[in-house]
Amino acid sequence: MISVRNAVYKYNRDTEDEVIALRGVSFDIAEGEFVALVGANGSGKSTLAKLLNALYIPDEGNVFVDGTDTASARGEDVVNIRRTVGVVFQNPDNQMVASVIEDDVAFGPENLGIPSAECRERVDWALECVGMYAHRKGTPFRLSGGQKQRIAIAGVLAMKPRVMVLDESTAMLDPRGKKEVMDVVERIRRDEGMTVVMITHFPGEAARADRVIALSGGKVATDAPAREALSDVEALRSIGLEAPLPTRIAYELGRKGVCLPGGIITPEGLAEALCAIK
Repeated sequence: MISVRNAVYKYNRDTEDEVIALRGVSFDIAEGEFVALVGANGSGKSTLAKLLNALYIPDEGNVFVDGTDTASARGEDVVNIRRTVGVVFQNPDNQMVASVIEDDVAFGPENLGIPSAECRERVDWALECVGMYAHRKGTPFRLSGGQKQRIAIAGVLAMKPRVMVLDESTAMLDPRGKKEVMDVVERIRRDEGMTVVMITHFPGEAARADRVIALSGGKVATDAPAREALSDVEALRSIGLEAPLPTRIAYELGRKGVCLPGGIITPEGLAEALCAIK
């Protein structure tokens, strides 16, 4: 579905202030995968998010979306790329365009020229997906942060993308809001078979993904199944990240002589391992 090949991206290119944000990044994402892109601040995560739907074009290398090279895409090809890859950004307030929730969700499909009857169906379906249908006549500006982000997700869903990119979409939320959004993402992925790319600097959130790609200094430091990538405490620390809390607890217990299996990255996994100790 997505193929990134030796992608390089620079800010302030050809000036004294040039910054190389991405340095030869390569990876593939298959249809239906749930991939977490993790990294410390400044590692290139958000730059990469904008490359995935042609908001940015790489200075070197290529990004292919369902076989289309973003660098050579023009006109309808660009529209198709952005229909294929929907992006939900960090601040939901920056994505609100209407004072009524259902009108806000309808904004995307209306601008794609979707007929009114189908647009109505898409809006209702998207709001049902995120558990916000009962609020459809209300205003988004009175919602909690988690609810606003769910509306932002509904707005992307209503355009029926095949890939959803969440660019640090839970960074500004409290724990309850984070859980609301992550539960919605998992449900959409499970029920709709959507490809999900979650960009975060919270490895605990990444534990829900199938696979983790860790960036450091604009390069891929790790590309492995989530259980493998997130259970290496020292490797994560070397790139400025902390492992999920259950992993760190298991790691410290191991240092104290408590024998636990490897690959613990969730509270459930830790509880199961502790209960198995005799």
